[in-house]
Amino acid sequence: MTVSGFTLVSRLLGFVRDIMIARFLGTGLIADAFFAAFRFPNLFRRIFGEGAFNAAFVPMFGKRVGDDREEGLRFASQAFSVLFLMLGVFTLVTIPAMPLLMNVVVPGFKAQQTLELTSEPQAVELKLKGSRSVYLALDSGGKLTVQEATFEQTQKKSLGALFGKKGEVSPQALSEPITQFTEPAESYRTYLGPLLPDSQLEKNAREQQANLFGEIQKNSFVVEGLVWSQDRFQLAPESTQARFARPTGKAGRGMDYFTAQLSGEGVVKLYRNDPATFDKTVRLARIMFIYLLCMALAAHLSGVLNTFGIFGMPAAAPIILNLVFLSSLALVAWKDWLPGETLAWGVAIAGFLQLAALWWTCLRKGAPIKLVRPQVNPEIKELFGLMGPGVAAASVQQINLLIGGIIASFQPGAVSYLYYSDRVYQLPLGMIGIALGVVLLPEVTRQLRSGMERQAGKTITRGIELGMLLTLPAAMAMIVVPTELIAGLFQRGEFVRSDAVQTGKALAAFGLGLPGYVLIKVLQPGYFAKGDTKNPMKMAVIMVVVNVVISLLLFPWIGHVGLALATSIAAWVNVFMLWRGLNGFVTLTERTVFKLGRMVLSSLLMGVVLYFAAKGLAPWFEGFAWQRVIAMILLVGAGASAFGALALFLRATSIKDLKSGFGR
Repeated sequence: MTVSGFTLVSRLLGFVRDIMIARFLGTGLIADAFFAAFRFPNLFRRIFGEGAFNAAFVPMFGKRVGDDREEGLRFASQAFSVLFLMLGVFTLVTIPAMPLLMNVVVPGFKAQQTLELTSEPQAVELKLKGSRSVYLALDSGGKLTVQEATFEQTQKKSLGALFGKKGEVSPQALSEPITQFTEPAESYRTYLGPLLPDSQLEKNAREQQANLFGEIQKNSFVVEGLVWSQDRFQLAPESTQARFARPTGKAGRGMDYFTAQLSGEGVVKLYRNDPATFDKTVRLARIMFIYLLCMALAAHLSGVLNTFGIFGMPAAAPIILNLVFLSSLALVAWKDWLPGETLAWGVAIAGFLQLAALWWTCLRKGAPIKLVRPQVNPEIKELFGLMGPGVAAASVQQINLLIGGIIASFQPGAVSYLYYSDRVYQLPLGMIGIALGVVLLPEVTRQLRSGMERQAGKTITRGIELGMLLTLPAAMAMIVVPTELIAGLFQRGEFVRSDAVQTGKALAAFGLGLPGYVLIKVLQPGYFAKGDTKNPMKMAVIMVVVNVVISLLLFPWIGHVGLALATSIAAWVNVFMLWRGLNGFVTLTERTVFKLGRMVLSSLLMGVVLYFAAKGLAPWFEGFAWQRVIAMILLVGAGASAFGALALFLRATSIKDLKSGFGR
């Protein structure tokens, strides 16, 4: 309850933070750049801060403290100092080399083609890879003429093609003209897409279009303020960028190539994302990278406190990050500061504040950790030898999300869709899976050290029961009403209805894997408590390979949704391997199997209730922001009430079991 309680406060503040980020950033250029840059330090926060470092450190530290407290604290200080030295050097080397690192992390933000223009038209062809936009960026002083710009279908989309049965069709241009409209260059957000009736277009977007261009004729489109109504346009001298967008829906379905005839003077580059996104990502990542060092050291101090049974401050430390985030957003609104840079500096400052809070708590609790002269002695070698595979195994979810982000960088907005959906499903994962993992590791370690192997297995089984009781209904809600949840949380300001729909699709795909990720967090302590970090690492490598293969197969078909779905499939593959590898250490009794079955049935019936409740509340979800929030609260309340009543009625749990599970 201590860990889950503080985690709940942190995640609720995180929701407020993300609602405000969505309000100011939406899913445009700045949002994609910030989330891509934040993913890297956030990756290390989750790896180190959510138990991976402690998987190696806690068992070793616990054993030494049990024998001699002073000797244990000396070992902890030595490990702290070595970690500080290694990551400090890594940080100093990485910040100047950030463009090279971002080339790997967000390759889709870079130019995909470069062309030297001539007076004679030259044909260019760009494979879309899930993108709906193509950008042409011209070097300063150049001239560009675009002719015959079309989106084409060159390969038949069918399941047969996926398995090698090719069904080629002749190239086919869109019958409808390419249509789009943009805001002025100084704006943070670009609206684009086919011209739609007022009822189908966000009100503020329609007003923006009318204000900028007046009435646009049916057979014309706009590129950086220029209207093109025939078969070509000339880029104005003061303009350096053109943007094409294929229509959504049936008109744009199956289009997988952009082709055009280009002529002019100078050099033009073709992008799938706004050309400014890459440089912005590099700048923000450099500011935030110091957070990595702070989080690794903070995780070490959290492990010291957890070993002594102090869970409060380690669980509360992430609250500091969210408070600093909210303060940064307040400055953006009040002072009109640049949102990307302001938030990035907030992340860096929050890292130092979290580290200071944990260090002060260690000092106050009689467990001071000091910087000493680093010595790579046998103890430190053993620690980092265990830590390497432990980090790889326990951070597999983050590795999968990082891979998903790399692929998502080829689709504008996809990085943001995945970020917002990930934030929603991280709430139950953090409150349930991570909290269980943090508490189970020292408990199972203590039981095994006392020769109570059977009891240790029962402890993990109890963790499975409690984890599934809380996770299955959450996963069902994400699958049945994902768009409603996203709309209630984020849809306002720059985050429009179409963003909610696309983010909701990703959330539903993530929801399929949520129970799997919670089971991973519950089963891994069975390995780590025994000092076995290599087998989970091997399983993690297999899981990453599965995720990459499925992501590459699905992304051209269903874009960012395929990335989330691949992550979920990979999670269940890892659960199967972890279960098999325990070799009977954890067994499910007949009673446990029946309880799990009743939990699944209760969740399915709750899903039916949510479906019809969402239908009844549909007009509210189409209304104002306050109506969407109220409708979402009613929906969540109806689902929680339905599941609670069904779980008790079907005896999936009992009041006695709940008291036992949430007690000390």
